[in-house]
Amino acid sequence: MKFLLFRLWNYLRGYVIIIVEGFFIEKFINICARRRIHLWDVRIQRERRVTARVSISGFRLIRPVARKTGCRVRLLKKRGLPFVFSKYRRRKAFFAGAVLFVVLINVLASFVWSIEITGNEKLDTVFLENVLAANGIKTGALKYRIDTRRAVDRMMLEIDRLSWISINIKGTKVKVQVREREDIPEIVPRHIPCDIIARKDGIIRQVIAKEGIEAVAEGDTVKKGQVLISGRVPVKGEEQYRLVHAMGTVRARTWYEDEAPVIFTRTETLRTGRVIRDHSLVLFSKELDLIRRKVGFSEYITDEARKKLTIGNDLVFPFEWVTVNYYEVATIEAHIREEDARETAAREAYEKALGRVPEEAEIVNENVYFTEQDGKLTARAVLECIENIGIPSRIGGN
Repeated sequence: MKFLLFRLWNYLRGYVIIIVEGFFIEKFINICARRRIHLWDVRIQRERRVTARVSISGFRLIRPVARKTGCRVRLLKKRGLPFVFSKYRRRKAFFAGAVLFVVLINVLASFVWSIEITGNEKLDTVFLENVLAANGIKTGALKYRIDTRRAVDRMMLEIDRLSWISINIKGTKVKVQVREREDIPEIVPRHIPCDIIARKDGIIRQVIAKEGIEAVAEGDTVKKGQVLISGRVPVKGEEQYRLVHAMGTVRARTWYEDEAPVIFTRTETLRTGRVIRDHSLVLFSKELDLIRRKVGFSEYITDEARKKLTIGNDLVFPFEWVTVNYYEVATIEAHIREEDARETAAREAYEKALGRVPEEAEIVNENVYFTEQDGKLTARAVLECIENIGIPSRIGGN
């Protein structure tokens, strides 16, 4: 413990490592001891040469002893805190810059520099950003002035499509999570008379009327908007009708189709390997060009990479390094085998037709065929489905 304290004390006050050479080194050490010049860690290097450590104040007193004994003293190394301060005292700009940087980072950490919105599908991100800004949550806002609870309450009142929202501040980033209300189809109340009508064309496969009168039968071809189950029930023995809320299921055969051209050549864009890069720095939304070159390529594609100054995941600062790459390209035409061209067109037509099929529909038959007109070959996909096509419709439109 005493040894550690001794080393710490010497480091704080500073010391030097010296080399002493001469014929009377022992006499040199004895005179230093009598004059209270403390030498430690004395080590013999070779004959007539030793190294030792001495304090800064002791080193100033050592030269007269060296002259008296005829020894030569050379400074080997400087150690300790005073020399560290002395070294960096000449670099005032460096120290000032380091201090300024630390202060700047702490000041910038008091602001919001990034807003992350997740969970929105139908609500536009820009719209949500504008609403957040109206509630004091925007880039450059002071964090301690943001009232997240108040913002949540106001946004729930202002935006009907929101069912839930969470706003959290982490570092210099505001994380906003939203959940949208699901679209609820119009429901005709049970006390209001209605018909069941066809929402699309089809051939009737099955009719089950729970309330009302069947207006079509199996095998009938129906058009969109046609009454399938009527809410006008005849009163027995009278020429009048009783209006009811028609209920039931009407399943029908329906078809979904789409097409895609068969393409025998395709245009490919290939990079030649030549690239030009521009660099810029964004400070507080202002972009400063650092390297801007003339693009001499006749054809090129670009991509942009942006890297923000961040510390961890949540400390984001308003500094951004932007690199724009200009890649020279050459355009060539490639021939496609007929077999591959047909397969690609058939798959595209099928996927397009499949995208039209409702989730609740059952696909019972698939057919893909090719037609030729004016020398152009086309793939056509037809998907036959069974689905419920009945929807309620108020009688009289009321």
